[in-house]
Parts: sequence; C-alpha cells; structure tokens
Amino acid sequence: MPPVCKNAVPSRRIALVCLTPLPDGGELRTLHLPSFGIRRVQAAVVGDPERPGHRVRLLDFGRADVALYVNQILALEPDLVGFSVYVWSAECMVAVAREIKRRRPSCVIVFGGPSARTALFDLDFYRDPNTYLDALVEGDGEIIFRDIARLPVLTRAALETIPGLTLPVGRGWHRTGPAPAPAELDELASPFQLGLMPRGAVAYLETFRGCPLSCLFCEWGTHDRSRGIFSSEYIAREMRAFARLEAPAVLLLDAGLNLSLRAFRNLRQAAAETGALRNVLFWAEIYPAAIRDEHIEFLKEAGPAYLGVGLQSTDPEVLRLHQRKADPPRFEQEIRRLAAITNIEMQVIFGLPGDTPEGFRRTLDYALSLPGGVRAYHCLVLPDALMTRGRPEWNMVFDPRTLAMTSCLGWSARELQAMREELRQRALAAGGSAGTFWWSFPPGRPATAPTLPA
Repeated sequence: MPPVCKNAVPSRRIALVCLTPLPDGGELRTLHLPSFGIRRVQAAVVGDPERPGHRVRLLDFGRADVALYVNQILALEPDLVGFSVYVWSAECMVAVAREIKRRRPSCVIVFGGPSARTALFDLDFYRDPNTYLDALVEGDGEIIFRDIARLPVLTRAALETIPGLTLPVGRGWHRTGPAPAPAELDELASPFQLGLMPRGAVAYLETFRGCPLSCLFCEWGTHDRSRGIFSSEYIAREMRAFARLEAPAVLLLDAGLNLSLRAFRNLRQAAAETGALRNVLFWAEIYPAAIRDEHIEFLKEAGPAYLGVGLQSTDPEVLRLHQRKADPPRFEQEIRRLAAITNIEMQVIFGLPGDTPEGFRRTLDYALSLPGGVRAYHCLVLPDALMTRGRPEWNMVFDPRTLAMTSCLGWSARELQAMREELRQRALAAGGSAGTFWWSFPPGRPATAPTLPA
C-alpha cells in the first residue's frame, strides 16, 4: 500500500515535463537558461506542507525526442503529469501526451504554460485535445496544480471542483470558474529558495505579475493586467538564493522594469540591501515613455546590464491598430539617455498586420540611426495575442508549428520570405547574427541596406 498523507490523500507519483532548447542561433551558449515556470509548479507541490509525501520528478531533455520522453515518463508510472508548453515545445509535448494517454489512460494529464490555451488546441494541427489532455491551466499554474495534486481522487468529477481549469468537452471546453489567486504573491513557494534550481545557471526574478499595457501582438497584454507584486523582503530572499547558487546573470521576467513603480521600488530596496546585482549581468525590458530619474539612478547602482527596448514600429497607424502607445520625441530622448549608461537593444517586428515592407524598412532604418543595438523579430501569432485578439479583416495565415506569420494584411507570403533574406544579409553585413526568427545588429553598424538581387 502507498503511504497515506493528511486527509487520506495518497502519496502520488507526479511527472512535470517541459522542453527547454538551447538558445536559438548560438547566442548565449556559455550560459545555462533552465526552464523556470515548470519549477515554480514543482516548488508549489514539493513545498506543500499539507501533502509532503508526493514524489515529484522533473523531466527536461532539451530536444524534441518523443520516444525518450515517453519511455522516461512511463518508467515513473505516474498518476499525474503536468506539461509546460511554449511555442517551441508544443508539437513535441502534444505528441508525448498522446502516447502517454494511449498507453496509460488512467494517468491524468494537465497542460500549462504560455502556449496552453484553447485557441492553440483548437487548431486543426492539434486536433482532438480530449484524446491527450484532461485539463488546461490558462494562466498562473502554481496554486491550481498544487490543488489538483491534493485531490482525494483524480477523476473528471474531482477536476471539475478545481477553480481555474479548462476541461475538454467533446468539441468544446468547460471552464470551472475564476482561477484562485494568492492573497499575497509572497505566499508562492520559490524554486530558488527551495534549492530546486541548478547551480551556476541564469537566475529568474519576478517583482510583479501582469501588464498595464494591451498591445495586441504581445501575450503580456491580456485582460488580467495586474496580478500583484512581490515584497522587498521576498525579492531579497530570492537574491540571496541567487548568490548561493552562483548565478552569473539575473533575468527580470516582468513585463518591464518600469511598468510597476511599487514593484520597482521593492526591487531597488532589495538590491541595495543585498548587493546582489553589482557583480552579475542584469537583463530587463524597459519602456522609454515611463522612465523616471530613479530608474536611471538604479541602473547606475547595478552592475552591467542589458535592456531590451520595444519600438516595434514607427508608423502611428500600425501602433494604433495594435493598441501600442507611443511618444516618439520622448522615445529618442530616453534611448540616448539609456545608451549613455548601459547596453540597450531596440526591438522591432516585421510582419505586423497593417504594416508593409516599406513601412518596416523605415522603422528599421530609424532604429539603426540611434545608439544601441537593434533586434528584428518575425511576427508570431501567439495564443493570448494575435491568435485571439487579432481582427478577421487582417486575414492572418500562420504556421501552426512555429506560429510564425506567413501572410496578413500588408504582407504577402513572398514579401515575408524576402524580408527574412534581406534581414539576414543586412545583419551579417553589419557584423550581427541571426536565429530562426530574429536578426540582430550590433551598435555602430552601418545603417544602409545592401544591394539585393532582383
């Protein structure tokens, strides 16, 4: 007989599964960037004082080897499997789940992560989700998955009692009610503080959840715009854990360094108290329109930093279509102020509905005229973004595997492919680099386009 935990809930065998590939294009190969979201869920289950007897195994093989995942999961004989899916892993994880469900039908399979949305699983490419999953968590998953693991029995009826789940019903879906939220984000168990993160890897930091913006091309811009902040005490504990694990870099996971003033001030206080950011690389996103002097002072206090700055387009009509606020004069002023004290990289997107190749070239050339690096991205049709919030008249067509836009309003398939090649040539000519869906230009690169073949 298996050991019995509090309230007669059995100790369960739980597999948590994800696929974290190496950085695209060879960038950052010297750094280890482990998956964080799945370890947040792991911490919630492992650190649950009400159910200390669960046996939890995390599986991440870093490559799309379906047979390897299936064999390793089945060897654990799990009662419950949680899959964390992103753009790059959805196809493999669904294939694994199909086979697990076929060979171990009693096992309950739950999908979570940024790509775990009904809009994705309703695509023909991921047909019949009821044959490979029992539930979706469409949002923050720590508390919900912990509550599933606490259930006395793992049945459909029992899953229906858990708020925050989306369950397949024939060709449709049933939602069980609003997702629970912690009274304070500090209540969430930390995989860093529990020693679940690998030593010597990049550390991930959250200071708040949600986003005050609503840009249609971005998954951050969803309806749940504010979901609380972490205290300075919690952030300081995280930073001390980073130091114990000898993290060489800290990646801020927030929508932006300066999009929550209270959270930023908690971060600054914790950083001053611990000194944790002085000797590591600090990565974050920042929005020029919301920069204050205190953000500049913080960046001077911290050690080396890399800041991503979203420009996306200089066309006012494109920005309006995508609900992106902009202040062009202030943008340029703040770019120059940031570039004077730290490393910045402006981000632009090609393939946005309503834009055109000519319009994107104007945006790119403007970005290249400013100090700092530039990175161009191929537009993706993400589940909580364009996939569900785009307009029908935009006529979007995209690859169901990669979610890359293949044609839309303003861009033909041929034009999108031609822009990929043009960016490759321009980036390499400027001494930059390229991945599958991005092209980077280092600071000080030539801003003129090469002569391309007709």
